[in-house]
Amino acid sequence: MGKVTLEKIANDIGVSKVAVFKALNNRDGVSDELRKRIQEHAKQLGYQTKKNSIQVKNKKYIFFINQEFFLTLSEQFYSSIFNHLNTECTNSDSFLQIAFLEPENTLDKMKRVISFYNPDGIFFAGQVSEDILKYIGKISITSVFIDFFSPLYNLNYVYVDNYSMSYQLTTYLINKGHRKIGFIGDINSTSSIVDRFFGYQKALIENKILYDEHWHINYNLEKNKDIYPFEKRNLPTAYICHCDAAAQYIYTSLAIKGVKIPEDISIVSFDNTVLCDTLNPKLTSISVPKNIYAKKAFTAMVNCMKNNNKTYNVLVYPNLVERESVSKII
Repeated sequence: MGKVTLEKIANDIGVSKVAVFKALNNRDGVSDELRKRIQEHAKQLGYQTKKNSIQVKNKKYIFFINQEFFLTLSEQFYSSIFNHLNTECTNSDSFLQIAFLEPENTLDKMKRVISFYNPDGIFFAGQVSEDILKYIGKISITSVFIDFFSPLYNLNYVYVDNYSMSYQLTTYLINKGHRKIGFIGDINSTSSIVDRFFGYQKALIENKILYDEHWHINYNLEKNKDIYPFEKRNLPTAYICHCDAAAQYIYTSLAIKGVKIPEDISIVSFDNTVLCDTLNPKLTSISVPKNIYAKKAFTAMVNCMKNNNKTYNVLVYPNLVERESVSKII
């Protein structure tokens, strides 16, 4: 059989070449029924769309990130992912442009950025609003969400199981002999924090350890930049911080009260950023390596483009990095 052309497919089905092109490239302008007929016939003929034979080189990507997730000096989680992802794009002769999701009129401003850059693909880092998820589900641009997952929208996600990760981190403390364990983080701010909170509670319940609400600091210290007024006489033996930046403020607050880490209280955290090695004592933290996040996200983007926007849910697994901030209780 000779080369299969758009014209042959169009003649076989009795439609225009334009209709065939739109159907094979998932563009608007043809009905779902006709799109399916054209795609199935093209597949039988052995036709390869440009999507299936797409090259990964010379692409334009946007990396959308919430301003407060990226611009805070102590926040080095997403900035590290961006740097690694930028390296992946550079190695494929592609360009990655960062853009911020602004707090007001977020969706409209995001649409204008997309229209201006006309990207081949979009990366989103961290939690986004439902409006954004709905919009991305309607457009044809391939998108990958990093460090976020929603079971309500059939999109592409590269994420960690925060619930299980926190369960693992809490169990680590329990195995060190800790029975008075507190949690620091606003469970109303992001889905990742609330998942971590419930993973922490699961580990307590399974080990028959009572949850004490007085040991839950239900706000994000790194945003308020407060010195927390701890009562030295009513402290747990360990705190789990929702991120390294929050742990940094806990270190300062405890030091003011004369509380020593880890002699008086142990501290563990999430994200494993470079902050961990700058604190004294060095901070035990759990996270997915940032280069792994970037590689998985870029691979998901390329695979999705090559496979006609097939949906990818990629679960990545964390590493617990033990340092000096945890003591063992005999």
